[in-house]
Formats: sequence, structure tokens, C-alpha cells
Amino acid sequence: MLVNKIVVDTLGLLLTLSLTSIMSLEDNRHGQRAYAHDFSTTDESSLVTLVEQIKAETQLVITSFLSNENFSAHEHAREAAELMKDLESNMTQTNPPSSDITQVYDQGQKDSTTLAIVVANIVDEILRKYGSAFAVGYDMTNMSNMMNMDMMTMPEMDNSSSHSMDMMRTTNVTNGDSNMLGGHSNNLMIMENDLVLVNMNDYETAKVLSSNIKDQFSTQLRPRSLVNETTNLDTLENSLEKLGEAVNTKALPEAMMDIVHIRIHPMLQKIYDLELQRNVTPESQD
Repeated sequence: MLVNKIVVDTLGLLLTLSLTSIMSLEDNRHGQRAYAHDFSTTDESSLVTLVEQIKAETQLVITSFLSNENFSAHEHAREAAELMKDLESNMTQTNPPSSDITQVYDQGQKDSTTLAIVVANIVDEILRKYGSAFAVGYDMTNMSNMMNMDMMTMPEMDNSSSHSMDMMRTTNVTNGDSNMLGGHSNNLMIMENDLVLVNMNDYETAKVLSSNIKDQFSTQLRPRSLVNETTNLDTLENSLEKLGEAVNTKALPEAMMDIVHIRIHPMLQKIYDLELQRNVTPESQD
């Protein structure tokens, strides 16, 4: 399609202009981006993650221009440029330094471990953008905040309802229940809430990232996964689908965190045997 071609061409243009237009932007971020989950990342997975984020912002630039939303297009272009600067910085810090992002990206697309870490990175970024979009008063990528959700974002409920919901969450998190968002707990995603959208651009990014990462899992990661993991892969794919639905329906932050921290991250670790940062010795990182 024409729009897809424009997206690809624009991405190429952003890559080409990375040394000119990007350097003029103010950016106080230095070094490689940190991700909130506990998986040990690699240079390759960090670079591929940044490329996926740039692709999402580029898509939004094109969509905004076609809809005559010039301010939105400008903001997404600025974010794409900032990500490009991060990408350039990350490429110079790899060991050895990399100068061919296309080669790194292609190699990353063929490695199931790299792709699995990228999925984990992107779902973290979805939480981050969603939290910014709705001015959530805590870090959604931090699992310890799941039970400390600001009650200002919750609807009014009587004591018995509140107690029942708390018991349900505690039981499911403790047991690692893979059906946490099924049955009655699914009401958490569709109940009316007091969230106020304060940053439409970040919300748009969260929506595109959730759609893109689901497609990438289906077309890139799943075909490179072990056949005997079919059941777990189905569960993971369903969870990514649920995450997209949660973003589109403006679900409560706690519901988003449930999907990511209780269903997606643990399943990624189980299927792809991802290393946890605390289990990686300094020698293995060299």
C-alpha cells in the first residue's frame, strides 16, 4: 500500500538525516536506555527495540499528516528524532561499535532470544507511554507498584466490593494465575473509571506499539519458536492481544500491569529461557 511505502521511505529518511536534524534537538538523555523488567538485555536487543520505536513514531507522523494533524505530526517527528539520537548513541557503545544498523536489525530479527527481549522491552514502553498519557502517578513498569495504585484513579465502591477485589488480586498474583484477566477479573478492564487523557500523542504511541508488537510476535518471533511450546505460545499471543484491547479501551492502569507483569513477562521467560539480570555474573557480560 502507498501509506506503507511512505512509512518505509520516511524511516529511511530519518536514518539518513540522523547526523544533521537530530543533533539540533535538545536531549539530556545519555547512554543506553534502561528497561524496567528484570531480563538481561543485549546490545542487539536494545538497538532493535529502538528501531521498532522509531518505526511506530514514523507511522504516526504519516498518519497525522494525512489527517491534517500537523501539531501531532510534529510531536511524533520530534520523538522519532530523539529516538534516532538514542540509536546513534547506542550504536557507538556496542562492543564492537556498529555502523550498519540494517545488518544489526536483520540479525536481530532472526534470533528468537533477541526478539523475545524486544517484546519485553516494547511492552514496558507501552506501559510507560500509557502512564504518561493518563498522568498515572507511579511507574507502571515497576511490578511492586501493582498493589499501590493511586485510589484517585479507581471508581467508588463499597467496602465489601473493595475487599473482594483486593482478595482476588492478591490470590491471583500469589498463585501466578494465567487466567487472571478472565472471568470476573475481566471487569477490571471494562469498568468505568476516572482516568483523564492528558497526552494524546503518548496514547497514540502506546496504541501503535501494542499493535505492532502483536504483529511482530505473530510473524517474526512465533515462527522461530519451538513447536512443543504451542500451548504457551497461544497463551502469550492471547495476552498480547489482550494488551492491545486494554490500550484501545483505555483500561485501568492496574489491568494493564496485570497483563504485562503477570502474563506476558513470565511467559516470555518460560518459553525463551530469558536470563534475569540478577543471575548474570559480571564475567558473562564481558
